[in-house]
Amino acid sequence: MPAVSTCLAPSCRNQVEGSVGTCPTCGGKMRTPRTVRIAGWVLLVCGVFLAGFMSYLWSLLAPSMAHPGATTGGTTFTGTAEQAETIFTVFAAVIVFGLGSIAYGLWMIVTGRRSIAMMIGVLVLAAALIAISWRAMAVLPG
Repeated sequence: MPAVSTCLAPSCRNQVEGSVGTCPTCGGKMRTPRTVRIAGWVLLVCGVFLAGFMSYLWSLLAPSMAHPGATTGGTTFTGTAEQAETIFTVFAAVIVFGLGSIAYGLWMIVTGRRSIAMMIGVLVLAAALIAISWRAMAVLPG
């Protein structure tokens, strides 16, 4: 499949075959496969960071949070079981959002194109993360 550049001007949105910097129709800036791939790398790095860091925190905190009030591994989680469950839910939501970002970033890197369906999917994951975090604020003190 040949490279396709897309005009960024909302009134134009002209598509030209090849990697073109300026729109031949309106003179606006074009989105080239290279710029899409760069954005894909940014998404991939951010997704790996989010999923990796949250997984690491989960593995560190899970033993003590699984047994509230009991000393596990030298630490004690002083919250309730509901609070621990809420925190784990937020961690899981961040990990899933990170995995979605990784998937979309890989798509952009491999194809050099954006996908409206994948973009909507990642935005839905972001909305779910916001909703879960909003609920967590009501459950957690302070």
